[in-house]
Amino acid sequence: MKGGVGKTTLGFNLAMYLAEIKKKKVLLIDLDPQANATIVSTDPAKYELHCKSKKTVADIFVAAHRTYGPVHAKPKPFPAFEEFIYEVIGGKQGQFHIIPSELILSSVLRGMTLGPFDLDKLITDDVKKRYDYIFIDCAPTYSSLTTIALNTTRSVLIPMVAETFGAHGTSLMKQVLDEHKYDFGFEVKIVGVAFTMWEDQTDQFSHSNNIVTKWPPGTVFRSKISKNNWYRVSNGKRETIWHSKAHQKTKDEFEDFVTEFEAKA
Repeated sequence: MKGGVGKTTLGFNLAMYLAEIKKKKVLLIDLDPQANATIVSTDPAKYELHCKSKKTVADIFVAAHRTYGPVHAKPKPFPAFEEFIYEVIGGKQGQFHIIPSELILSSVLRGMTLGPFDLDKLITDDVKKRYDYIFIDCAPTYSSLTTIALNTTRSVLIPMVAETFGAHGTSLMKQVLDEHKYDFGFEVKIVGVAFTMWEDQTDQFSHSNNIVTKWPPGTVFRSKISKNNWYRVSNGKRETIWHSKAHQKTKDEFEDFVTEFEAKA
């Protein structure tokens, strides 16, 4: 519920670590029209080719859309899952696949009404069995895409900055989850609230204590992701934090976060 807290950076590094280091099979779905997760995960030339020859996340909703009126065209078969996949890491052990986004997703949102379970048409039970983890990177605002993401994953990982707007974002996120439960009849699992851009400042401790008390015991991650310029540099180079020249303490800190994530997930 707030931009600039490191959602995409955390999601990309987490997905890559699980695939590359832990040898897990990971799928990342980019549901943000700005496509930042796509940009950091893909090679520009290969991504351009993918957009020309394969499908992006926008095509999911175009394929799921049904027109209404006096004339009904015969529905076309839903595209095969493989048509959407961009392979970042391949192999029999670790895999990292992404369903990339593109700016046209904004046009799709303006031009049609999305069904709350449209993503399930692609992320079927068979697809879920192919992966150890499926992540969805969302835009920093509540929209129909947020609803769709929560209905498909039924869980949420919340990056949070311990400051005034972060505390406000906590209240908004809790409201979203309460409304979602009321609307759809199930409770979204809170994998955890993770503090990012941590600086060990007095005001951050004050805000963090305020945020912690608003969530159930054990919800907030013990490990924190410190504010570090190497994350920004690594994003620009399309590389992970552990392949950067960041201090080993920064890399160890992220490894601690992944270990705690695996225990919570």
